[in-house]
Amino acid sequence: MKTFVISILLSLTAAILSAQEVTVLDEARLFYAPLNVAVTQEGDSYVYNIKESQARQFARDPIGFMKANFDIQSFIAHTAKKKYHAYLVTFKSTNGALEADFDSEGNLLETRQQFKNVILPAQLRNEVYNSFQGYTLTKAKYTARTKGEILANATYKIRLENGKDKQNLKIDARSSGVGLAVN
Repeated sequence: MKTFVISILLSLTAAILSAQEVTVLDEARLFYAPLNVAVTQEGDSYVYNIKESQARQFARDPIGFMKANFDIQSFIAHTAKKKYHAYLVTFKSTNGALEADFDSEGNLLETRQQFKNVILPAQLRNEVYNSFQGYTLTKAKYTARTKGEILANATYKIRLENGKDKQNLKIDARSSGVGLAVN
């Protein structure tokens, strides 16, 4: 009796499994956009306004942020009917902006970066502190240019104050070994 029940269960299982029909589904296209931004068009250029909650992350590594949150190939496909020969895409936050130039195939040609109120890298911050004892850093600006992804120039402009004494410093970030655009 036990063998009979087991053989019936196995037969039913085999019948159910063989009755399954394979359904082939059409291709599904998914678009992942982790960067929820407001996009505006200014002539032939597009501006992505970065949310305030992501502004510091953007300022820390703008090119890395762009790579992680922007797909140029999807952008080209989206604007294909306009047939641009190049693309100028600007990412703006409250602290600054990154302008990226792409060719018609999506290759990064160059970038321009400008940021204010940046936090200096620890190495540079320590050098300034040790060299200018008693001074307070009141302004810090960062500008950089890249050719492709290679850092062409990067500069920190900082303002130090000690009472009525003021010092303006211009530091080449490439020669000091620090820079925001380095990936």
